[in-house]
Amino acid sequence: MKYNPKVLLYILMLSTMAINTPLSIIGIISQISDYFNISIAISGLYVSSFTFTIAITGLFIPILFSKYEIKKTFITILSIFALSNIIIVFTHNICIASFFRIFSAVFYPAFISIALTFCEKIAPPDQKQDYITKILLGISIGSIVGLPITTGLGTIFGYQVAMSWIFLFNLITLILIIIFFPEIPGKSKSYEMPLSSLKSKEFILATVGIIMMPIGASIVYNYLPYFLQTVSHVYTYKLSIFLFAYGIISIFGTWLGGKLIAKKDKTTLIIFQLVCAAVFLGIFLFNEFLIPVLVLILIFGILDGMGYNLIQYIETSVLPDSPELANGIFLSVLNGGIAIGIAIGGFLVDGFGVMSIFTSGILFLLLAFILLCYVILILKVPLKY
Repeated sequence: MKYNPKVLLYILMLSTMAINTPLSIIGIISQISDYFNISIAISGLYVSSFTFTIAITGLFIPILFSKYEIKKTFITILSIFALSNIIIVFTHNICIASFFRIFSAVFYPAFISIALTFCEKIAPPDQKQDYITKILLGISIGSIVGLPITTGLGTIFGYQVAMSWIFLFNLITLILIIIFFPEIPGKSKSYEMPLSSLKSKEFILATVGIIMMPIGASIVYNYLPYFLQTVSHVYTYKLSIFLFAYGIISIFGTWLGGKLIAKKDKTTLIIFQLVCAAVFLGIFLFNEFLIPVLVLILIFGILDGMGYNLIQYIETSVLPDSPELANGIFLSVLNGGIAIGIAIGGFLVDGFGVMSIFTSGILFLLLAFILLCYVILILKVPLKY
């Protein structure tokens, strides 16, 4: 079967952007509250239900879909997203909207996991990490660039218009898959869970280590707007512009992370934690000086984007024979860590003040550093590159 790997790569990159746009509705929580006539707290639960679902289903959904023909799998999942989103656009019942938001999120890990695994298989030998990075860029761009688009449409035109563009984006990528994607078989035999690998010391310690990364980053990232408003006194449109710049630079970080891993994987994995902790310490120490703080936050944006590559790379290294499972666990670790970090950060801000997010972020990153040093340098887990 002949096909152009680059064409398939960019179709899948665009598709991962599309199915990540539902994450961008965090910017229209007040519009969701008004549309459904519910409290802000319930709106927040409605928004976060997508992430929590991914964290749970990422552990098993990808391996269930790995045996099916790949094009049919992608069409099925994108059709579910399109159908769910069009129902969400028109329903005024929060329970129905929540059901279809959670229902679509169930299948999200299968799409991303299979896309990552498939792109690595079709990539030329010297471009495997580059192909993976482009899929991870799709994840970043979908939520980061989608945020100002969704927020702008929701603020100006209302909730239904904001959700309509998400539906249309999903529909376009579904059509592209139907027209241009070839039929490619899945696994020829039934999947067997690699229990011995999952019970190994290497896998357990590596997974515990890498979940500390999104927890530490999420504690800081999700409360940066509050920090900038209350400590650095950055408000209104200036805050929006800066956060958009942060998002754009984090996309560059995702690209940079892929390049560094391909060249110096071991060094990148170990040094990353220390550099990120140093940035948090710098923000903590220089919090009264606006320009240094903004520069350090943008550096954190680069590091935040790199984290996608690092987490995915470690999981696929400790589970080399189970790429679908490894990519599913990557999504669970990433989204679960973000959810835990948000919860911890809220408790810290309420109980100890906003500056406590930086010291706590440093603590989690140092724990990640210790565990990953042990796994990589002492246990000598073989890395892919």
